[in-house]
Amino acid sequence: MAANRANIGWYLDNQIGGEDDRITGRVYEREVALSNSELKDLSATPKELVPAPGVGRFIEFVSAVLFLDYGSNILVESGANDNLIIEYDDGSGAAVCTTIESTGFIDQAVDQIMLALATVLAGSTTASSVVNKNLALLTDQDAFTGNASNDTVMKVKVTYRIHDFN
Repeated sequence: MAANRANIGWYLDNQIGGEDDRITGRVYEREVALSNSELKDLSATPKELVPAPGVGRFIEFVSAVLFLDYGSNILVESGANDNLIIEYDDGSGAAVCTTIESTGFIDQAVDQIMLALATVLAGSTTASSVVNKNLALLTDQDAFTGNASNDTVMKVKVTYRIHDFN
């Protein structure tokens, strides 16, 4: 009985539109901070941005704003194409946005802001590959280096919805 009440409460809070009935679900925003070591280790250890929502629930990525807080010296791309990407399932699933180009963003000597917008999921994406999966930020190839002072950090604000298919 308690589980049913919890499901009903979640459904009421998250799926019913506003007073004008034009909203199909609540929009959430979550801010995640990345330390310098987490930034440099994104190729090996993706950073979770939004936790998995639970059985039968799906995260709809709306957008993300990445704020690079420049420290004392620049970060460097290890390879030619070390870009950022946001994907489902700790970075092993489908991408939710286009590749976030690191050149001109990560490697700058001033604070930077980047906006990542949602992309269409590939037609071959199965429900099991995205339902109850988290969203994570990672690099698509190698790790970042540089910033010997280890004081450049990043904040990511993710905007998303949760859909319940239970």
